[in-house]
Amino acid sequence: MSINTNRREVSSPDEVLVSTDLVEDRLRSDFWREVTRPFYETTPLIGSESPLLEGTIRSRQVAGLQFVSVAFNAQRYNRDRRIIAWSGLDQYLIAVVAADMSGDFAGTSVKAQPGDICVLDLAQVLQTDVAAGGMFSTLIPRRTLAKATANANLHGVILKAHLPMTKLLAAYLEGLNDLGGQLSDDEAAAVQEALVTILAAALRGEQADGAGDLRPLSVALRQRALDFIDHNIKNPDLSPDLVLRHFNVSRAHLYRAFAEDGGISSVIRDRRLDAAFLELTRADVTARSITEIAFAFGFSNGTHFLRRFRTRFGLTPREARRERPSRQPAPELQAHFLELGRRASGLTNK
Repeated sequence: MSINTNRREVSSPDEVLVSTDLVEDRLRSDFWREVTRPFYETTPLIGSESPLLEGTIRSRQVAGLQFVSVAFNAQRYNRDRRIIAWSGLDQYLIAVVAADMSGDFAGTSVKAQPGDICVLDLAQVLQTDVAAGGMFSTLIPRRTLAKATANANLHGVILKAHLPMTKLLAAYLEGLNDLGGQLSDDEAAAVQEALVTILAAALRGEQADGAGDLRPLSVALRQRALDFIDHNIKNPDLSPDLVLRHFNVSRAHLYRAFAEDGGISSVIRDRRLDAAFLELTRADVTARSITEIAFAFGFSNGTHFLRRFRTRFGLTPREARRERPSRQPAPELQAHFLELGRRASGLTNK
C-alpha cells in the first residue's frame, strides 16, 4: 500500500502495528472495518480508485496518553449514535491531518488540509470523507480539556497549519510520540498539563463568539452531575429534582450548566438510552427481554422507549439486538489493536 504520512516512524517495544497489508486481499475491507470500528463505521469513498479498504495503524502509549498514527486509502467515516454508545469512547481526539478531509460534524461543515489540526469530540456524531494519506492523533480526557476550555463545544474546530500555535502543538505532539523510556508519574502529569495548556491556548482564538463562557463553578457542577447520573443510571428515581437535592443547588444554576446539552432532562434520557443500547447489544451475557431492559433504565412506557430509541439510534431495539457486533470492544484501545494485530499475524500464517 503506497501511503505515507510523512512522519518519522519510531519503532519501539510498546508499539502495536495493525495493517491490512498483513491479510489477504479478500479479507482486507472487513478487517479494516473492525480495526477502525471503535472510532467509525468505515466504507470506501465513492469514486475512489480501489473498492477495498486499506490501512495501517501504529499505536503506542506515552505519558498516559494514547498516540495513534494512521495511513489509509480514500475512505468515508461515519460516527453515529450507535458507534458512540457501543465504543464507550468519550474523549477528544486531536488529529494532525496529512490528507484532505471534509465532512459534517454534528451539523457543522468542516474542511481540513494537510498540516491542519482537527478536534473531534467522540461523544458527538460526524460523517467525513478523507483522501488517501494519513493522520496522527492523540486522545485527551474529556474532563481535562473541558476544564481548560470552560466546556466549549470543540467538535470540528480546525487549527490551520500556518498558525504559529498549530506548528508548536504539532511539534509537541511529535516530540511526545518519539519519547523513549518510562516517565515518572510526576513527569507524565507535567507532560499532560503542558499539552493541555498549549492546546487550550491554540483553541482560544478559534472558538466562536460566546463559546467557552461557562463559569468554572458550572463546569465543575456539570461534571459532578454527569458522574452522579452515570452512577445512578438504573435508579428509577433519577430525575432533575434528585440531582438538585443531591447537590443542593438552584434550579437555574443546574439548568445553566446543561443549557448547551438541551437541559438536564435530555441528558438523563439520552444517557439512559445509551446504557439500554449497550445492554441490548452485549454478546457476553444472557439476553433479557427488551421490556425488562427498558424498565431497568427508567422507561416505564414501552411505546415511549421505542420512539425515543428509534429517534436516537435510527433503528428499533429489536433491530439493534439483531445487528449487534459479534464481539464486544476491548476495554482499552491498545488492547483492541493488540488483539487485531495478533489476529492478522494468525491469518498471515495460515
